[in-house]
Amino acid sequence: QIQTLGRGGLFDGSDVRRNLTPLESHFPITRVVAIENTHNRAGGRVFPLDLAKDVAAAAREAGVALHLDGARLFNAEIATGTPAAEWARLFDTVSFCLSKGLGAPVGSLVCSTRERLPTLHRARKLLGGGMRQAGILAAGGLHALENHIDRLADDHANARRLALGLEGLDFAVDPAPETNMVMFSVRDTNSFLRASRERGLLINPIEAGRFRAVTHLDISSEDVDEAIGRIREIAASGTR
Repeated sequence: QIQTLGRGGLFDGSDVRRNLTPLESHFPITRVVAIENTHNRAGGRVFPLDLAKDVAAAAREAGVALHLDGARLFNAEIATGTPAAEWARLFDTVSFCLSKGLGAPVGSLVCSTRERLPTLHRARKLLGGGMRQAGILAAGGLHALENHIDRLADDHANARRLALGLEGLDFAVDPAPETNMVMFSVRDTNSFLRASRERGLLINPIEAGRFRAVTHLDISSEDVDEAIGRIREIAASGTR
């Protein structure tokens, strides 16, 4: 019922057209095309605006709805200089997180037209969503939106700093980070994970032999240098 498209977090309009299901009883009906921006498993890769326009055009031709999973949409804005609204206007619905790089305690938002919002609200209720006395959490979200978007550039700089440090230690690092994620490879997943946790360094594997390090509001450039130092210790012990 769900099909993943493209590679490395990216796909285009031709991918959409090829994967539309036939309108007959043996197949589920294609209802929505979703884009993730930035893409988690692709290491925080930005989904280019021109590519998003191509995808949107193909979906519109087919009468299929469009959703933007903009969990880190403002990271894409800061990385490219393209306002989040430029991506958002291509889609029927847009979601984004307040609690990732923006640094709010909790929270995600879904945005759409005024006419569609009651349907979204009902869907949230059907799935058990609902909070009471949530004003203090909303205040944290507003503070994040008003104060923490431009500073995402610091996270991106720190990610590049970390990537360079890992390369200097001869780790296999993915191409230069576009935003706030660094993907790198190790030979022994469990040993590296154990050694890093013993040193108070919290980096999780996303698959065997592959780790993802994320910079955010609570990580300074000094913290990055400290992390590189601890990884140097791990490498010196023979664990990679």
